[in-house]
Amino acid sequence: MVPSPLSELLECAHVVSLALTTPFRGLTQREAIIFDSPRGPSEWSPFVEYDDAEAALWLASAIEDGWQDSTLPEPPASIRVNGTIPAVSPQEATTLITEAGFPHTVKVKVGGPTSSLDEDHARVQAVRAALGPAGRIRLDANGAWALDEAEHAIRLMEHCDIDYVEQPVESLADMAVLRTRMSEIGIGLAADESIRRWADLEEVIALGAADIVVIKVQPLGGLRRAHDTIKKAHAAGLQVVISSALETSVGIYHAATLQGFLESQSPHALDAGLGTVSFLSDDVVESPLRAHGGKLSVTKPRLDQGALTRLRAPKDREQWWRARLERCFALL
Repeated sequence: MVPSPLSELLECAHVVSLALTTPFRGLTQREAIIFDSPRGPSEWSPFVEYDDAEAALWLASAIEDGWQDSTLPEPPASIRVNGTIPAVSPQEATTLITEAGFPHTVKVKVGGPTSSLDEDHARVQAVRAALGPAGRIRLDANGAWALDEAEHAIRLMEHCDIDYVEQPVESLADMAVLRTRMSEIGIGLAADESIRRWADLEEVIALGAADIVVIKVQPLGGLRRAHDTIKKAHAAGLQVVISSALETSVGIYHAATLQGFLESQSPHALDAGLGTVSFLSDDVVESPLRAHGGKLSVTKPRLDQGALTRLRAPKDREQWWRARLERCFALL
């Protein structure tokens, strides 16, 4: 599986740290290793709290992107993406939608530790007012609610015409119960954090816990595994959304390859959650992949050497990431 020795990975690894424009998932900095690899740049950016076994799957994805031939065609010139609204005030939400060019689909973060249900409700109402009746709204709770809390929150915001709610509760058993309750009002549920490996999807299917699965390339171990997961989801009658793991434009490009393939196969492919580069204050490529108006123009990434120098992580963080790389490589 691994086409290169560890020394080759270490030699072409750039450890970077990028400030976020808005706190996201409790983060204010996004750290990553960017490989200047033979097939073009690749990214390894598992979140710091993940254990080595999980982070090794992300490393498999980076190696596939940088050293192995792709099984999918290059992405098209543009793909469809949703806008994303973090846990901000209604006024800030309206401003973000305006700056994003009024995308057709918007995902709104709810249920976070810094936001009350009333604040969530006000944010979603502001998004609906900004989009008008034609726009589509997704909610993302990152598993923050208990079962009954989730039902109450969704029913409270039902009048805003919600497409689906992403990971409203943590456990799949609760997801299955909530899905039954929500079926009467026509709001679907999407599994995000619940889909980390192939076996996770099998459990979602067995429990009937979701209508939609959120696919992220790095956590699943690369494009091949992500593509196989999509095929299995479709065979089970589930819809699929390709989403970001809050990556730089390098990681977004490889995920855009998968979205481009889905759009080529079906005009009804759901808008991707890949418009997240705007949450990074800087980027590692010459032409960052920033979305506008619900479209993401896709260009093959070329590393910006000045940016790699400017964004180089502090020495202690660089040593931490290189040690992590050695440990995770040994697990492949």
